Amino acid sequence: MGFYLLSYLCIFVFILATAYRIYRQITLPIHVRWELYPVQHETAARAAYGGSYLEEVNWWEKTHKRSLFNELRYMLPEILFIRGLWKENRSLWRISFPFHFGLYLMIATSGLLVVHALVILGSDYPAAPGGTIKSLLDGLIVVTGWTGLVLGNIGSLGLLSKRWTEPELRNYSSFSDYFNILFIFLFFVSALAAAVFTDPLLVGAKAYAFGLLTGGLPLNGYAPGQSIAGGVAIVSASLLAAYIPLTHMSHMFMKYFLYHKVKWDDAQNRRGGRIEAAIMENLELKPTWRANHVDADGRKSWRDIASSAPKEK
Repeated sequence: MGFYLLSYLCIFVFILATAYRIYRQITLPIHVRWELYPVQHETAARAAYGGSYLEEVNWWEKTHKRSLFNELRYMLPEILFIRGLWKENRSLWRISFPFHFGLYLMIATSGLLVVHALVILGSDYPAAPGGTIKSLLDGLIVVTGWTGLVLGNIGSLGLLSKRWTEPELRNYSSFSDYFNILFIFLFFVSALAAAVFTDPLLVGAKAYAFGLLTGGLPLNGYAPGQSIAGGVAIVSASLLAAYIPLTHMSHMFMKYFLYHKVKWDDAQNRRGGRIEAAIMENLELKPTWRANHVDADGRKSWRDIASSAPKEK
Protein backbone atom coordinates (compact mmCIF):
# COMPACT_ATOMS: atom_id res chain seq x y z
CA MET A 1 0.00 0.00 0.00
CA GLY A 2 3.00 2.31 0.34
CA PHE A 3 3.09 3.02 -3.40
CA TYR A 4 -0.64 3.75 -3.48
CA LEU A 5 -0.46 6.03 -0.44
CA LEU A 6 2.38 7.98 -2.04
CA SER A 7 0.38 8.36 -5.26
CA TYR A 8 -2.73 9.48 -3.39
CA LEU A 9 -0.71 12.08 -1.50
CA CYS A 10 0.96 13.38 -4.66
CA ILE A 11 -2.34 13.59 -6.54
CA PHE A 12 -3.77 15.58 -3.63
CA VAL A 13 -0.79 17.96 -3.73
CA PHE A 14 -1.21 18.34 -7.50
CA ILE A 15 -4.89 19.27 -7.15
CA LEU A 16 -4.23 21.64 -4.25
CA ALA A 17 -1.23 23.36 -5.89
CA THR A 18 -2.99 23.71 -9.24
CA ALA A 19 -6.09 25.15 -7.60
CA TYR A 20 -3.94 27.65 -5.68
CA ARG A 21 -2.09 28.72 -8.85
CA ILE A 22 -5.35 29.31 -10.68
CA TYR A 23 -6.82 31.16 -7.69
CA ARG A 24 -3.68 33.29 -7.43
CA GLN A 25 -3.83 34.09 -11.13
CA ILE A 26 -7.46 35.15 -11.23
CA THR A 27 -7.11 37.32 -8.09
CA LEU A 28 -4.04 39.26 -9.27
CA PRO A 29 -4.49 42.93 -10.19
CA ILE A 30 -5.62 43.46 -13.76
CA HIS A 31 -2.75 43.18 -16.21
CA VAL A 32 -1.66 45.67 -18.84
CA ARG A 33 -3.57 44.20 -21.76
CA TRP A 34 -1.46 43.58 -24.83
CA GLU A 35 -4.23 43.25 -27.43
CA LEU A 36 -1.77 41.75 -29.89
CA TYR A 37 -3.52 41.20 -33.19
CA PRO A 38 -4.62 38.92 -34.64
CA VAL A 39 -6.76 38.07 -31.64
CA GLN A 40 -7.61 34.47 -32.32
CA HIS A 41 -11.18 34.50 -31.05
CA GLU A 42 -12.13 36.91 -33.83
CA THR A 43 -13.91 35.53 -36.87
CA ALA A 44 -11.75 33.79 -39.46
CA ALA A 45 -12.11 36.69 -41.91
CA ARG A 46 -10.79 39.25 -39.41
CA ALA A 47 -8.16 36.99 -37.86
CA ALA A 48 -6.67 36.40 -41.32
CA TYR A 49 -5.39 39.99 -41.50
CA GLY A 50 -5.31 40.90 -37.80
CA GLY A 51 -8.60 42.74 -37.73
CA SER A 52 -10.80 43.56 -34.77
CA TYR A 53 -14.44 44.20 -33.92
CA LEU A 54 -13.28 47.75 -33.13
CA GLU A 55 -13.27 48.39 -36.89
CA GLU A 56 -17.06 48.32 -36.96
CA VAL A 57 -19.03 51.55 -36.90
CA ASN A 58 -20.61 52.04 -33.45
CA TRP A 59 -19.01 48.79 -32.24
CA TRP A 60 -20.03 49.57 -28.66
CA GLU A 61 -23.66 49.13 -29.62
CA LYS A 62 -23.18 45.64 -31.07
CA THR A 63 -22.69 42.17 -29.65
CA HIS A 64 -19.13 40.90 -30.03
CA LYS A 65 -19.11 37.32 -31.37
CA ARG A 66 -16.19 35.07 -30.50
CA SER A 67 -14.94 31.99 -32.35
CA LEU A 68 -13.85 29.07 -30.17
CA PHE A 69 -12.92 27.15 -33.32
CA ASN A 70 -10.35 29.79 -34.34
CA GLU A 71 -8.84 29.71 -30.85
CA LEU A 72 -8.46 25.92 -30.92
CA ARG A 73 -7.08 26.01 -34.47
CA TYR A 74 -4.28 28.26 -33.20
CA MET A 75 -3.67 26.84 -29.74
CA LEU A 76 -3.65 23.11 -30.44
CA PRO A 77 -0.71 23.22 -32.89
CA GLU A 78 1.10 25.60 -30.53
CA ILE A 79 0.59 23.38 -27.48
CA LEU A 80 1.02 19.97 -29.10
CA PHE A 81 3.67 20.74 -31.70
CA ILE A 82 5.35 23.88 -30.28
CA ARG A 83 4.75 25.77 -33.52
CA GLY A 84 6.36 28.98 -32.28
CA LEU A 85 9.67 27.25 -31.57
CA TRP A 86 9.49 25.52 -34.97
CA LYS A 87 9.36 28.92 -36.62
CA GLU A 88 12.00 30.66 -34.50
CA ASN A 89 14.57 27.99 -33.58
CA ARG A 90 14.35 24.83 -35.66
CA SER A 91 17.43 23.13 -34.13
CA LEU A 92 16.08 23.52 -30.58
CA TRP A 93 12.63 22.36 -31.71
CA ARG A 94 14.08 19.03 -32.90
CA ILE A 95 14.86 18.03 -29.32
CA SER A 96 12.27 20.08 -27.46
CA PHE A 97 9.38 18.60 -29.44
CA PRO A 98 10.07 14.93 -28.57
CA PHE A 99 10.53 15.92 -24.92
CA HIS A 100 7.22 17.76 -24.68
CA PHE A 101 5.27 15.43 -26.94
CA GLY A 102 6.59 12.49 -24.93
CA LEU A 103 5.17 14.11 -21.79
CA TYR A 104 1.84 14.74 -23.50
CA LEU A 105 1.67 11.11 -24.63
CA MET A 106 2.34 9.92 -21.08
CA ILE A 107 -0.48 12.16 -19.82
CA ALA A 108 -2.71 10.67 -22.53
CA THR A 109 -1.59 7.19 -21.51
CA SER A 110 -2.50 7.95 -17.89
CA GLY A 111 -5.97 8.98 -19.01
CA LEU A 112 -6.33 5.79 -21.06
CA LEU A 113 -5.23 3.73 -18.05
CA VAL A 114 -7.97 5.29 -15.95
CA VAL A 115 -10.59 4.61 -18.63
CA HIS A 116 -9.26 1.03 -18.94
CA ALA A 117 -9.68 0.53 -15.20
CA LEU A 118 -13.23 1.92 -15.32
CA VAL A 119 -14.10 -0.49 -18.14
CA ILE A 120 -12.84 -3.40 -16.05
CA LEU A 121 -14.83 -2.21 -13.05
CA GLY A 122 -17.90 -2.17 -15.25
CA SER A 123 -17.29 -5.75 -16.30
CA ASP A 124 -17.27 -9.02 -14.41
CA TYR A 125 -14.29 -8.28 -12.17
CA PRO A 126 -12.05 -10.11 -11.20
CA ALA A 127 -12.40 -12.15 -14.38
CA ALA A 128 -12.13 -8.90 -16.40
CA PRO A 129 -13.31 -10.40 -19.68
CA GLY A 130 -12.18 -8.95 -22.95
CA GLY A 131 -14.29 -6.88 -25.28
CA THR A 132 -14.04 -4.50 -28.18
CA ILE A 133 -13.54 -1.39 -26.01
CA LYS A 134 -11.06 -3.10 -23.69
CA SER A 135 -9.10 -4.54 -26.62
CA LEU A 136 -8.97 -1.12 -28.26
CA LEU A 137 -7.76 0.46 -25.04
CA ASP A 138 -5.12 -2.27 -24.61
CA GLY A 139 -3.71 -1.43 -28.03
CA LEU A 140 -3.86 2.35 -27.55
CA ILE A 141 -2.11 2.14 -24.19
CA VAL A 142 0.77 0.17 -25.68
CA VAL A 143 1.10 2.54 -28.65
CA THR A 144 0.91 5.82 -26.71
CA GLY A 145 2.93 4.45 -23.79
CA TRP A 146 5.83 3.12 -25.82
CA THR A 147 5.90 6.11 -28.18
CA GLY A 148 5.84 8.53 -25.25
CA LEU A 149 8.63 6.72 -23.41
CA VAL A 150 10.92 6.57 -26.45
CA LEU A 151 10.33 10.21 -27.39
CA GLY A 152 10.68 11.34 -23.77
CA ASN A 153 14.05 9.66 -23.33
CA ILE A 154 15.35 11.07 -26.62
CA GLY A 155 14.12 14.57 -25.76
CA SER A 156 15.43 14.50 -22.17
CA LEU A 157 18.93 13.48 -23.23
CA GLY A 158 18.86 15.95 -26.11
CA LEU A 159 17.85 18.89 -23.91
CA LEU A 160 20.46 18.03 -21.28
CA SER A 161 23.15 17.81 -23.94
CA LYS A 162 22.12 21.04 -25.67
CA ARG A 163 21.93 23.03 -22.44
CA TRP A 164 25.34 21.76 -21.39
CA THR A 165 27.22 22.06 -24.67
CA GLU A 166 25.84 25.25 -26.23
CA PRO A 167 27.10 28.43 -24.51
CA GLU A 168 24.03 30.51 -25.36
CA LEU A 169 21.84 28.02 -23.49
CA ARG A 170 24.31 27.12 -20.74
CA ASN A 171 24.66 30.77 -19.72
CA TYR A 172 20.91 30.98 -19.07
CA SER A 173 20.46 27.55 -17.47
CA SER A 174 20.06 27.44 -13.71
CA PHE A 175 20.40 24.49 -11.37
CA SER A 176 16.63 24.05 -11.37
CA ASP A 177 16.60 23.76 -15.18
CA TYR A 178 18.99 20.80 -15.08
CA PHE A 179 17.27 19.30 -12.05
CA ASN A 180 13.85 19.42 -13.69
CA ILE A 181 15.04 17.68 -16.85
CA LEU A 182 16.93 15.05 -14.84
CA PHE A 183 13.88 14.45 -12.68
CA ILE A 184 11.70 13.87 -15.73
CA PHE A 185 14.42 11.76 -17.34
CA LEU A 186 14.49 9.54 -14.25
CA PHE A 187 10.84 8.72 -14.84
CA PHE A 188 11.26 8.16 -18.57
CA VAL A 189 14.31 5.92 -18.29
CA SER A 190 12.96 3.85 -15.38
CA ALA A 191 9.57 3.37 -17.04
CA LEU A 192 11.23 2.41 -20.33
CA ALA A 193 13.49 -0.08 -18.53
CA ALA A 194 10.48 -1.64 -16.82
CA ALA A 195 8.67 -1.93 -20.16
CA VAL A 196 11.67 -3.39 -21.99
CA PHE A 197 12.72 -5.99 -19.41
CA THR A 198 9.58 -6.98 -17.53
CA ASP A 199 6.37 -5.48 -18.93
CA PRO A 200 6.30 -4.85 -22.70
CA LEU A 201 2.47 -4.81 -22.83
CA LEU A 202 2.25 -2.41 -19.86
CA VAL A 203 0.12 -4.85 -17.89
CA GLY A 204 1.64 -3.57 -14.67
CA ALA A 205 0.66 0.02 -15.48
CA LYS A 206 -2.93 -1.08 -16.13
CA ALA A 207 -3.02 -2.98 -12.87
CA TYR A 208 -1.59 -0.06 -10.92
CA ALA A 209 -4.19 2.33 -12.33
CA PHE A 210 -6.86 -0.20 -11.39
CA GLY A 211 -5.46 -0.39 -7.87
CA LEU A 212 -5.50 3.41 -7.54
CA LEU A 213 -9.20 3.50 -8.34
CA THR A 214 -10.08 0.58 -6.06
CA GLY A 215 -7.93 1.30 -3.02
CA GLY A 216 -5.33 -1.34 -3.84
CA LEU A 217 -7.37 -4.23 -5.22
CA PRO A 218 -5.11 -6.51 -7.29
CA LEU A 219 -5.60 -7.14 -10.99
CA ASN A 220 -4.20 -10.28 -12.63
CA GLY A 221 -2.14 -10.96 -9.50
CA TYR A 222 -0.03 -7.83 -9.98
CA ALA A 223 1.57 -6.12 -6.99
CA PRO A 224 3.28 -2.73 -7.49
CA GLY A 225 7.04 -2.62 -7.24
CA GLN A 226 7.72 -6.14 -8.52
CA SER A 227 10.78 -4.78 -10.32
CA ILE A 228 13.20 -2.07 -9.24
CA ALA A 229 12.64 -0.12 -12.44
CA GLY A 230 8.87 -0.37 -12.03
CA GLY A 231 9.07 0.84 -8.44
CA VAL A 232 11.26 3.80 -9.44
CA ALA A 233 8.84 4.65 -12.25
CA ILE A 234 5.87 4.66 -9.85
CA VAL A 235 7.66 6.82 -7.27
CA SER A 236 9.09 9.28 -9.81
CA ALA A 237 5.76 9.61 -11.67
CA SER A 238 3.93 10.29 -8.41
CA LEU A 239 6.47 12.84 -7.23
CA LEU A 240 6.44 14.55 -10.63
CA ALA A 241 2.68 14.98 -10.42
CA ALA A 242 3.12 16.83 -7.14
CA TYR A 243 6.24 18.72 -8.22
CA ILE A 244 5.22 20.17 -11.60
CA PRO A 245 2.51 22.60 -10.37
CA LEU A 246 4.96 23.92 -7.77
CA THR A 247 7.43 25.06 -10.45
CA HIS A 248 7.51 27.06 -13.68
CA MET A 249 6.80 23.80 -15.52
CA SER A 250 3.16 24.48 -14.72
CA HIS A 251 3.24 26.71 -17.81
CA MET A 252 1.92 23.69 -19.72
CA PHE A 253 -1.56 24.48 -18.39
CA MET A 254 -1.17 28.00 -16.97
CA LYS A 255 -0.46 29.17 -20.52
CA TYR A 256 -4.23 29.43 -20.87
CA PHE A 257 -4.17 32.65 -18.85
CA LEU A 258 -1.35 34.13 -20.93
CA TYR A 259 -3.40 33.74 -24.09
CA HIS A 260 -6.89 34.54 -22.82
CA LYS A 261 -6.20 37.08 -20.08
CA VAL A 262 -3.20 38.92 -21.51
CA LYS A 263 -2.52 38.50 -25.23
CA TRP A 264 -6.11 38.16 -26.47
CA ASP A 265 -8.03 40.12 -23.87
CA ASP A 266 -9.89 42.73 -25.92
CA ALA A 267 -12.96 42.97 -23.70
CA GLN A 268 -14.66 46.36 -23.76
CA ASN A 269 -13.78 48.78 -20.96
CA ARG A 270 -17.19 50.28 -20.27
CA ARG A 271 -17.87 53.12 -17.87
CA GLY A 272 -18.81 51.73 -14.48
CA GLY A 273 -17.83 48.20 -15.50
CA ARG A 274 -15.53 45.57 -14.02
CA ILE A 275 -12.46 46.58 -16.01
CA GLU A 276 -12.77 50.25 -15.10
CA ALA A 277 -13.07 49.34 -11.42
CA ALA A 278 -9.96 47.14 -11.66
CA ILE A 279 -8.00 49.93 -13.35
CA MET A 280 -9.05 52.41 -10.65
CA GLU A 281 -7.82 49.93 -8.06
CA ASN A 282 -4.47 49.61 -9.85
CA LEU A 283 -4.05 53.39 -9.88
CA GLU A 284 -3.97 53.33 -6.07
CA LEU A 285 -1.04 50.89 -5.97
CA LYS A 286 2.27 52.40 -4.85
CA PRO A 287 5.17 51.22 -7.05
CA THR A 288 8.75 50.97 -5.83
CA TRP A 289 10.62 50.94 -9.14
CA ARG A 290 14.25 52.01 -8.98
CA ALA A 291 14.02 54.05 -12.20
CA ASN A 292 14.62 57.62 -11.03
CA HIS A 293 12.59 59.24 -13.81
CA VAL A 294 9.44 57.47 -12.56
CA ASP A 295 9.92 58.77 -9.01
CA ALA A 296 8.33 55.58 -7.63
CA ASP A 297 9.38 55.88 -4.00
CA GLY A 298 6.72 53.58 -2.53
CA ARG A 299 4.74 56.54 -1.14
CA LYS A 300 3.22 57.90 -4.34
CA SER A 301 0.48 55.97 -6.10
CA TRP A 302 0.31 55.41 -9.84
CA ARG A 303 -2.42 58.06 -9.90
CA ASP A 304 -0.04 60.59 -8.31
CA ILE A 305 2.80 59.70 -10.67
CA ALA A 306 0.64 59.75 -13.80
CA SER A 307 -0.92 63.12 -12.96
CA SER A 308 2.31 64.92 -12.00
CA ALA A 309 4.97 66.48 -14.18
CA PRO A 310 7.99 64.30 -15.09
CA LYS A 311 10.91 64.60 -12.70
CA GLU A 312 13.72 66.78 -13.99
CA LYS A 313 17.17 65.24 -14.31
